[in-house]
Amino acid sequence: MLCLIAATLLIQTAQPAAGEDATPAQTETGTQAPAPLATDAASLIAEFDTAYETYGDLVAEVSARAARDRYIRTLLISRISRTDLEPDVRSALISETEDTFDAVDQDNTAWALGVLDDFDFARLNADMPDIARKIAGLIQHGDLAAQQRLLATVEPLALAGDFDGQSYALLYDRVAMGEGRPQRYGSQFQCVEGEQRPYELEAPEAVDERRAAFGLEPLAEYEARNRALYGASCASSESE
Repeated sequence: MLCLIAATLLIQTAQPAAGEDATPAQTETGTQAPAPLATDAASLIAEFDTAYETYGDLVAEVSARAARDRYIRTLLISRISRTDLEPDVRSALISETEDTFDAVDQDNTAWALGVLDDFDFARLNADMPDIARKIAGLIQHGDLAAQQRLLATVEPLALAGDFDGQSYALLYDRVAMGEGRPQRYGSQFQCVEGEQRPYELEAPEAVDERRAAFGLEPLAEYEARNRALYGASCASSESE
C-alpha cells in the first residue's frame, strides 16, 4: 500500500518541465475552429444556468471526496516519511490504517464508477478537465477491474493529448502491474530485499522518453524524490 500512496502523491505534486505540456502535443491538422463565443446576456445566462445544473452537484461532491482522499494519504505519508522510524514501525502504521484506506477507497470508487455510468466522460473531460482528473484519481485507488474500465475510457483521450498525461501514466502502470505485465512509465515500486525499487519495466532504455512525452521527469529524479519522501528501506508487506 505504501508504494501506491507515495506514487499517487508524487504524481499529484509533479510538474511538467518548463515549456512542456502534461500530455503529448496535439496536431492542428483537420481541427475545426471553435464556435464564436456568445456575447449577449440571454445566451450567457442560459450557458451559466445549464452548466450549473449539469455540473454543480458533481463539482461539490467530487471536490469533497478528492480532498478527503488526499488528506488521508498525506496524513499517513507525513508520518511514515520520518527518518527516525524503523521499517517495522512504518509497516505497523500502514497495517493498522489499512481498514480506513479500504473503506474510503471502496466508497469513492463505487461513487466514481457511477459517474462514468451517468456522464459522457469525454464530454465531461472537455468541459471540466480538472473534475474529470479528480474522478479518475478516485478510481485509481479502486480494484483492478475498476482501473481497467477507467483505462479503457481515458487511454484514447490521453494518447490524443486530451487527458492529463501524468494521471494516465500512473493508471497504465497500475493496471500493467495488476495484470502481471511490465510497467511502462516507472511509477510503481516494489519491495526487494528490504529496498524500494521500480517494478519491472517495459523497454527500460526508453523509459525516460516515454515519461517525457507525458510531462514526467526522468526516472532517476522520480526515484530520488520517492526515496526522499519515505526512505529507501521497506518491509516485504509494504510492496504492492
